[in-house]
Amino acid sequence: MLSPAMLKSMGRRTSREVNLPLDGPRSRDSKGNLLPLLEEEEVIHYNGRRRASNHSILDFDGDTAVMLRGVFEQEALPSRSGNRRASVIAMNAKQDRERRGSLTANVKIQPHQYTEDPTVAWEMLKAKRPVKRVIQMKPETPIRVDHVRFVCIGCTHGQPLPALPDGDVLIVTGDFTSCGLPKEVKNFNAQLASTRHAYRILIAGNHECTFDESFLKSQKRDIGEAKEEALKQALLSALHSAKMQTPKQLITNGIYLQDDLIELFGITIYGTPWQPRVDNWAFNLPRGQALLDKWNQIPTGVDVLITHTPPLGHGDLMANGQRMGCVELLNTVAKRVKPKYHVYGHIHEGYGCSSDGYTKFINCCATDANLDLVNNPVIFDIPVHPTTKQYYLNNIKKITKRVAKELEKK
Repeated sequence: MLSPAMLKSMGRRTSREVNLPLDGPRSRDSKGNLLPLLEEEEVIHYNGRRRASNHSILDFDGDTAVMLRGVFEQEALPSRSGNRRASVIAMNAKQDRERRGSLTANVKIQPHQYTEDPTVAWEMLKAKRPVKRVIQMKPETPIRVDHVRFVCIGCTHGQPLPALPDGDVLIVTGDFTSCGLPKEVKNFNAQLASTRHAYRILIAGNHECTFDESFLKSQKRDIGEAKEEALKQALLSALHSAKMQTPKQLITNGIYLQDDLIELFGITIYGTPWQPRVDNWAFNLPRGQALLDKWNQIPTGVDVLITHTPPLGHGDLMANGQRMGCVELLNTVAKRVKPKYHVYGHIHEGYGCSSDGYTKFINCCATDANLDLVNNPVIFDIPVHPTTKQYYLNNIKKITKRVAKELEKK
């Protein structure tokens, strides 16, 4: 999220972006109007009626249409039970990632000519980058034994976590503190321990200033504003008093990702905190090649991508009509990575879900532009084999310890 001073200067007010759905193989009402996509009609929950059709869910990129048709035909194999269907999907998950990777392995993303003006860039791209509104799953939706339930929330800014739906994996998309003070991090870590989720994954946002070593080491001339220099000095003093260099070590009840890849339940998850520079706080980088270098580290074919910033065009519209998303992130997601889910926050007015026909985009900001907790956590499911799910639920401590050791080696 932008700093409080920046919010006031830009005169932001609460406003939600509404992306109208495009034509496609979807249901219509009695008047022939297209209905918004339901969660169950998304890629993972592609229903039988739509599977029975000969349409590919993605006709936007010709080089991927054939691949995706094959994936969905495999998912549509006849089955006598939900477990068998989950088994088929689980067995093909790795093959799905390999196919996505093989078709996009040689894709090279270049900085957009209007990267510094995302509003103009979106006007040029929106005809080729469809945005479909997606209705969220209801929080009370029962959790199935052959699906992993993800619960997503971000941008609480030091406030207590609201009531969270039950789930298997909690995703926090950054800005869980006001500025990253050690006592704030310690308090949030205690809140994580009180949740009922087997695994908790989090990334930092621009408000976790103490998590960004480059911010703490930057000189006054690099930071620019005197208030940011004062903030940095206050944070360094707090770290000195706490006798630590970074409060990352205080996160003991969750898995912290910073340009890292992990695998849970056979599902690959990548987390990265960077965003376009606006307020000179943490993890800010100039638009263009500097951010693209970070996005190039995201593995092709990852299942769930977690960023703090939204991509251009999906949940990035501010009340003043300006776009704040990253065009290089959009092109990276749409052309190369092709995740099943992309989860983020940062732009509070953009809360909600959308889809380009393959990837589901989720802006899960819990607070509005006034920092009031008004938005519900967003949930989604990914099918896995029941045995796989049970193994991960029965070995939480063992697997969490193993993941932590793998991350320490990087």
